[in-house]
Parts: sequence; C-alpha cells; structure tokens
Amino acid sequence: MKRIQTLMFAAMLTTAGTAFADHDGMGKHCKMHTKVTFEQADKDKDGTLDREEAQLVCKEKFEVMDTDKDGTLTKEELNVCGRKKHNEHDKLHEKRSKQFAAADKDADGTLTKDEAKSLKKVYKNFDAIDADKDGTVSRDEVHDFMHKSK
Repeated sequence: MKRIQTLMFAAMLTTAGTAFADHDGMGKHCKMHTKVTFEQADKDKDGTLDREEAQLVCKEKFEVMDTDKDGTLTKEELNVCGRKKHNEHDKLHEKRSKQFAAADKDADGTLTKDEAKSLKKVYKNFDAIDADKDGTVSRDEVHDFMHKSK
C-alpha cells in the first residue's frame, strides 16, 4: 500500500511540474502571440528584458508593462501584464459565451442562422463560421473564427 501511495505521489509531482513547466505566469494572452519564454528572450542574460527583447515575448506596449519606468522589464512586470490580459480575455470570453447562450433559443448548443441574428458579427459571417457546413454554428466554431479574424 505504501508503495502505491509513493508512486501516486511521485506521479502527481511529475504531472504538476509539467503543467507549469511552460507557464511562467505570463497568461494565455502573451502565449497566444509567441512561444518565446522570458529566459529565451533575455538574450544578454541580465535577468531583465529591454524593449527589443520584450517584443519577443509580448506585444503589449512596453511603456505599459514597465511599471517602474526603468527602461527594462523584470519577470514580475511581464507577469503582471500577462495576468491582466488573461483576466480581460476571460471576462470577454465569458460575456461572449452568455451572448451565445442567450441567442441559442432551443438550447441545443448551436445557432441556426435565424438564431444568430442577435449576434451581428456571427450573423454577418455565418457561412464562413460554419466550418462543417451543417447549417448551424457551434460555440467552438464561433470562437475559432473570431480568433482567426483578429
């Protein structure tokens, strides 16, 4: 029994480590734009990112991220930017999900073209959003289309 517990504990530690291995707190927003980590962007290995190095990691305005106005970004400053953008993205995603649910009159998880009329961008681009051409659009199809059209 102790051996099984030890193995389970080891597996949990391994899994937890890999779950956070590629996430240094920057949030999804910055990760959507690039796969470069803070350490990879820090070309001169001084523990901070100058304006040029920062552009490899996040597309946010440098002046906004550089909260102490010293001309460089620490990992924490970059993390704050990432968390802020991630929170904004989550709020927008939640709002859009509620709008989709409200438009889905029959609550089947998809919108017909008629149901989509209350969502102007979805209605306007309905045929392009309907990836599987089944005459309805799912939340995933709308989500994918909106992210591609940015």
